[in-house]
Amino acid sequence: MLDNYTIVIPARRDSKGVPFKNRKLIGQTLSVIPIELRDKVLISTNDEEIIERFENQFRIFIRNENNCRDSSSTKSAMLETIREVYTENVIMIYNTYPERTWEDIQRAVKFFEERDAASMLCKKEVSISPFLMMYDKGDHGEQVISHNLYRRQDYPKCFEISHFVSIFSKKELVNLNNNLYNKNTVFLKIDNPIDIDTKEDLEKYNEKNKSNS
Repeated sequence: MLDNYTIVIPARRDSKGVPFKNRKLIGQTLSVIPIELRDKVLISTNDEEIIERFENQFRIFIRNENNCRDSSSTKSAMLETIREVYTENVIMIYNTYPERTWEDIQRAVKFFEERDAASMLCKKEVSISPFLMMYDKGDHGEQVISHNLYRRQDYPKCFEISHFVSIFSKKELVNLNNNLYNKNTVFLKIDNPIDIDTKEDLEKYNEKNKSNS
């Protein structure tokens, strides 16, 4: 199934929202990948603890520190990492989605292939339309999207992008923006899985796990 794919897991050391977030979550990410496909995995990291824990089980790419800063884009990290990718396509999975299953990844690959796409991200519903949002100008505001619509029914349908699963061809990467999409990217609809970006997110996930055990 994955002859033309490499599974890349970005796992830099530092994180502001949840300190050492990737150290805490990478085990769950790796656990859903079938043992027979471990040779398809490439961990992209600068974290010495992650390297030590997994270097005898998975391929490791040690990233340049310039691509491991808070200000570093996903694209810059991937452009460096794909030097060690020898397949046509990349499946990139963040550690921040611990609820993701192998079936989710398979569904994304099927979606990508059926649409003969060069890049794919996921999409989820938004609770508030950007047509209701304003830039904060102190006591004033400025529309994020300039319009004169007043009925919610008239607002164009919008969605929020998600990196729950991201797939792209190596050749297409240079054409993507810093968030790994362009006008030709296809988007797979997903529900609203927990995306761990803060301590509160992690506590919510741990509490949910506790109640399910």
